[in-house]
Amino acid sequence: MGAPFPLFDAPVDDAAERIDSGVCGICGRQAVARFALGVGAGVMVRCPACGVENGLSVTDPDENNCRACGVRIPLPDMPHGHSACYACLRAGRAALTKDTELGMISWEQAFAGVTHGVPGLAHPDFEMVPVPGDEGWIAARLPQEMMFELLRTPGYLTIQGESWLFCCRRPMVYIGTWRHQQDFIDHAPGGDGGKLFEDMVEDADDRIWEFLGQGGDSIGVYVFRCGSCARLRAHYDFD
Repeated sequence: MGAPFPLFDAPVDDAAERIDSGVCGICGRQAVARFALGVGAGVMVRCPACGVENGLSVTDPDENNCRACGVRIPLPDMPHGHSACYACLRAGRAALTKDTELGMISWEQAFAGVTHGVPGLAHPDFEMVPVPGDEGWIAARLPQEMMFELLRTPGYLTIQGESWLFCCRRPMVYIGTWRHQQDFIDHAPGGDGGKLFEDMVEDADDRIWEFLGQGGDSIGVYVFRCGSCARLRAHYDFD
């Protein structure tokens, strides 16, 4: 998309928030690559009263109170629409919320250094943190810079929802959607696509592999590559 991202190495059409070229809603400059700021996204602004940085919702502006002092923060005027160009997104002037296997990460979780959590979460690579007030919910403590890198990365299109995966104590790189058995065969050592599928997709069974034999847009396997060990992992969903 003419805009490199360390954690996104998939085709342009897979980027969930990418929209046509136009004027950036934040800086007002013409941009080739823009990203829509919708539900869950934040425009990063410092509180005029205390100077603490906050993410302001463009879809629920009445809830934009400072996380530190509670003062209401007005959403900046965005006459060109709610979007961020590549430069603004990478500079941290906007944040795109991510759903991950460790729980949701928005700008609020990134400042806290702890994910929103999921019921019964267990992961050997990170410290697990009980979520106060939500019995059975467990969050993960992550380095802030890792969380903010995810928020500066576009999401990927799915049928039922994303779940960014991790490996080697870091977020993996999203590389695309596979919809056919042949995708696995082409990437498998020795051509054993079924074995690669079993290794990559931890919670799948033979029925999903058979479904991939039919192919089509009613199923998607969302593939990630580890930037450290090159391992492939994936999750799937279907219509």
